Amino acid sequence: MRRLVVLLCAALAAGCSNDAAVPPPVTTAPAAAAPAPPPAAAGNVLTMTLDGKPWKADREIFGAFDPPGMARRLIMAGSFGPKDANEQTFNLNVAGVDKPGRYVVRTREASVGNAAQVANLSRERYLVGGALGFDVTVDVDVLARNPTRIDARFSGTLTANDGATVVVADGRFRYSE
Repeated sequence: MRRLVVLLCAALAAGCSNDAAVPPPVTTAPAAAAPAPPPAAAGNVLTMTLDGKPWKADREIFGAFDPPGMARRLIMAGSFGPKDANEQTFNLNVAGVDKPGRYVVRTREASVGNAAQVANLSRERYLVGGALGFDVTVDVDVLARNPTRIDARFSGTLTANDGATVVVADGRFRYSE
């Protein structure tokens, strides 16, 4: 399944890439006063609240920074719930990342490989974000290759297939190979 998540994220990012034609996401200086990240041994975590309800990946947590064929790309993903048709999957892809800092990704920059989406949030909301719309701020506190180490916080909004705006708050991603 881990390979499926990697392939899904890679296909989404590669299928939407046109780095030369569209500017990278808005980047600012590193986030101020970020809390010290926990040690790598603490385990991989993907957690957030969606419209005030806790969401925590319970498997398939995956992160990549600068993977082959996707230069300066940050990928964060995970799954929650039973491994069946109701499985909830989340992925957040950020293009133009080369160091810790604040990155803002929006729908209009999806063509450069940015994406934020949740699948199967509920029966009514089977697609949230992605091509329907997203506006997410990502604060990357720790970023390393070989071995991969990512510690990031995120928040924003995603548009659902029913037109509702889903608020993402207190997002936290921690990944170590």
